[in-house]
Amino acid sequence: MPFLGRDWRSPGDQWVRTNEGWEKLRLWRVKLFENLNENIIARLIRLAVAEWDGKRSELYKHQPYIHFIKGTTKERKILTSLSESFVHLDLTGAVKDVRRFNYVLKLLQLLLTTKLGNLSGTSQKHIFNILDEMVKQVLRTQNNIQALRELLVCAVKVLHEAEHSHIGSTQLWNRHRQSVNKMINRINKNQIKERADDEKLQFSDLPEECIRDILMCLTDHRDIIHTGQTNSVVQELSERQLLWKQLCFFHFTNKQLLIFLPEHMNEMMVDWKYIYRRCVKRFGKRDTFADMLAICSYCDNIFWKSIGHPCLSEEEPMSISLPPEKFIKLFHL
Repeated sequence: MPFLGRDWRSPGDQWVRTNEGWEKLRLWRVKLFENLNENIIARLIRLAVAEWDGKRSELYKHQPYIHFIKGTTKERKILTSLSESFVHLDLTGAVKDVRRFNYVLKLLQLLLTTKLGNLSGTSQKHIFNILDEMVKQVLRTQNNIQALRELLVCAVKVLHEAEHSHIGSTQLWNRHRQSVNKMINRINKNQIKERADDEKLQFSDLPEECIRDILMCLTDHRDIIHTGQTNSVVQELSERQLLWKQLCFFHFTNKQLLIFLPEHMNEMMVDWKYIYRRCVKRFGKRDTFADMLAICSYCDNIFWKSIGHPCLSEEEPMSISLPPEKFIKLFHL
């Protein structure tokens, strides 16, 4: 009698049916833990800290990471998928951290504009779940509203263009479209409330030296321009040539700047704001992130640089930073 066992071609994954469709059981368990009520998690942490008062930060600091499998062997046929990385790296929770928000925003922008139609249905659902969490975070904090609105408009355009050339069912694609329309309506209904006159210190009350140093730390020219529109004193500081000169040398190389600088340059006569505007139009500005993903050169774990990961190396291993473009290339997309 022949042995009737599990198909040898199957990776052995178990599937469970949820409200969002079928998902892998091991990923569903991870999501279930991450989606626990915040009050329950806070209570568990308080109880644990009360019981063990020793190594607080080391014991209860969550380190989202995933082991990246580069290739397959005869013994192992499973590759690290994009949907698994979304869950194990906790991208949904990452948007709640102001340091990681822009990184996730750029990552979703690249996936939506270039890869969405070729992604699996599971990866598509993860992307729109992260997008929904970003909307909640933006409405809660009143930050990055314009950037998120542009991303949602981009999502609508992509959903329309790839309507007849995407992977997955038509029903799922229509569900994505309905979700994005609901997100746009929520953003449009949002009204920014003015700060009440609580007689506390405001940005315009700071000394000019402090305001200038804050503007010097901004890397996006749109933030500088919008900040300058709030006050006449701040506007005068935002027009200073030293500020725009610093932006020019931060975002562009000397070779790029020389294209627009005059041959007989008199540094006192150079309009650095004009040079910056021309360079941005030609080359685009450089992306900067307060926190980003990295891959360990020793154990091949992908992790957030600010949190770290449990590595087997006794010495501190070298890690390679992963901008959003490099992260996507890891999965051969």
